[in-house]
Amino acid sequence: MLKYLRLPGRFDVALLQQEVQALSSPHWKAHYNTKHYEGDWSILPLRAIGGDANNTFSIHSTGTGASYADTPLLAACPYLQTVLAQFACAKTSVRLMKLNAGAVIKEHSDYDMHFEAGEARFHIPVITNPDVAFYIQDERVVMNEGECWYLNLNLPHRVSNTGTTDRIHLVVDVLVNDWVRAAFAAPGLLKKEISAEDTGPRHSAAELEKIIAELERSGTPAAMQLVAQLRGTG
Repeated sequence: MLKYLRLPGRFDVALLQQEVQALSSPHWKAHYNTKHYEGDWSILPLRAIGGDANNTFSIHSTGTGASYADTPLLAACPYLQTVLAQFACAKTSVRLMKLNAGAVIKEHSDYDMHFEAGEARFHIPVITNPDVAFYIQDERVVMNEGECWYLNLNLPHRVSNTGTTDRIHLVVDVLVNDWVRAAFAAPGLLKKEISAEDTGPRHSAAELEKIIAELERSGTPAAMQLVAQLRGTG
C-alpha cells in the first residue's frame, strides 16, 4: 500500500501563483471542520458539489451520489484548467486550501481517501515556505512549489505553518482509473510503501455522527442533501 508518491515534472509556479493571487479574498471560506485546526485554514472551491462556489464540503463520490461540477471561479483560471486537464481521470473535489502563517492542522485521518480504496488526493503546492511541516504517520514530507504529490490521507497526518507567509495548495481529488494506475506504476518515481496492516484509523460511528452534525449546523440545501445520503435516506 502506498504511503506517498511524487509524480514527475513540475507545473509553472509563476502562472499558478499569478492566477491564485488574482482570486479575491471574499471567495475564501473557513474550513468547516473547526475541531481539526487552530488559526486560519480556508478553502476556495474550484470544483464542488453542484458547482457551488460556496460549498466547501468534500465527501466521497463513490456510493454517495454526490455530483461534482466546476465552479465559476475555475472559469477565471485558464492555467489551472490546463493543470487539471493533465489528470486523465474523473475529478471530484478540486480546492485551493490556504493555511495561514502560524496556523496548525491537528492530526486526523480522511476516511478511505487513498489509492487502494479507489479515490486519490493530489497536493500541488502553489505557495509554501521552509517552515511548513507536513507529517504523515510522523514522517515529514517536504513538498515544493509546483510539484505534484499523492498522499495516503487515510493515514494520520498533521501540518503546521510556523513561517511568516501563508501556505496555499491546489488539492485535487480523483477517481482511480487506468491512467492513475499507469502513472503510479511508472519507473523511477519517488514513492514509499507501507505494510497493509499499518493503514491508520477509520472513522468510527461516533466520528461520522460528528461530521453529520457539522453538516446539519451549516443548514444549506447541499449540506442537508449530504446528510440524507450519509444516513442512507437520500
